[in-house]
Amino acid sequence: MVRGIDVSDHQGTVNWTAVAKSGIEFAITKATEGGTFVADSFHRNWSGIRSVGLVRGAYHFYRPRTDALAQANLFLNMVKLQPGDLPPVLDIERDDGVEPERVRAGIRSWLVRVESATGRRPILYTYPGFWEGLGNWQEFREYPLWIAHYTTAARPWVPGGWGTWTMWQFTDRGTVNGVTGPVDVNSFNVVKAGSQSMVVVQVQRALRGKGYDIGSLDGVFGAKSQQATREFQAAVGLKADGEVTARTWAYLVDGTITGKATESRPTDSDGTMPTPTDAIKLIDVMKFYQDLPHQANALNWLQGSLESGVLLEFARRWRNEASSTTPIQLVDVAKFYRNLASQNQALEWLDTKLTAAMVTEFAQRWRSPQEFQPPPIVLANAAQYYQGMSHQKQAWQWLQERLSHEDLAEFARIWRQ
Repeated sequence: MVRGIDVSDHQGTVNWTAVAKSGIEFAITKATEGGTFVADSFHRNWSGIRSVGLVRGAYHFYRPRTDALAQANLFLNMVKLQPGDLPPVLDIERDDGVEPERVRAGIRSWLVRVESATGRRPILYTYPGFWEGLGNWQEFREYPLWIAHYTTAARPWVPGGWGTWTMWQFTDRGTVNGVTGPVDVNSFNVVKAGSQSMVVVQVQRALRGKGYDIGSLDGVFGAKSQQATREFQAAVGLKADGEVTARTWAYLVDGTITGKATESRPTDSDGTMPTPTDAIKLIDVMKFYQDLPHQANALNWLQGSLESGVLLEFARRWRNEASSTTPIQLVDVAKFYRNLASQNQALEWLDTKLTAAMVTEFAQRWRSPQEFQPPPIVLANAAQYYQGMSHQKQAWQWLQERLSHEDLAEFARIWRQ
């Protein structure tokens, strides 16, 4: 079993050398929460984990009442990923009294923003009862799942349409050398010879996308998949043992790393070239569209790059009509996308009309990161300049009404120390 831990300020100062010697292979530390909070222990843990050779990751604790993009930007400003780091993690375990649809929209905004900026698809952390209480949404199943489920069963409860899990937090009462008191302990879903599961399919897709011949996309980690893994590991400087543990997986899902592709790209059974994972598919574009300026600009650029005949044929297929003489705007397509079969078929057809150069340019424009915007106010400054004015009282009262009883109690405890 490949084990890892996750830590926050609650663990105090961690002796990472002792942790590494205890057999732990990966560690994830809390980085940020909401729109302004940065964990006191983050920088110490972030550098400490890497210094002892563990695979490291960082998570953001999501607060649904705070603007999602402000939360994403805070995380991006604090966490600078390097090759070999795990993808960003979004911790979803509180709704703070916010209606589910608003929570869902915020989650998607955070995920899209962070993936666009880092080139890595974020991991979602949650626990089954909470996720199902929100609505058991199916739309996030393409994101790696880190599930918290404390059970004696051989595998965790996987909610929300996910076919598998990537990491499993199986206890919050673990004992690990170098950590004072109980700590969360996790298992990584290792892929090795003979593995047969949906997680194998994910690994095979990633290897194929980086140019390696894995044979059939069958969910069986056979000889070709193992050889492809060894070749990839060698290309990125890892031990070429053919197993996908947390370390290999971190490199494999990093969209900024290609590895050493084979001289002749393998083809699918129908003779077409497989699409790299760091390319972009129009169906994903429509799913992740948030009406952000750079997204609209990218779609408008693509619109202007396509021939009028292609756009008319796409419009016909999109509208499921016998013929079409009315052009269509790709921005409108994104706004009115509803994941219908006819819409997806039209988008898949349009994918085939894009040249490699067009795809590359469009992906760069679509994923163009935005500048970090600092939080609009720091509460310590607000308190320092408080003068008892009516609008200031109203602002403080507004904030107090939105904090949970637990949050206020913890604030009071820290304040009165």
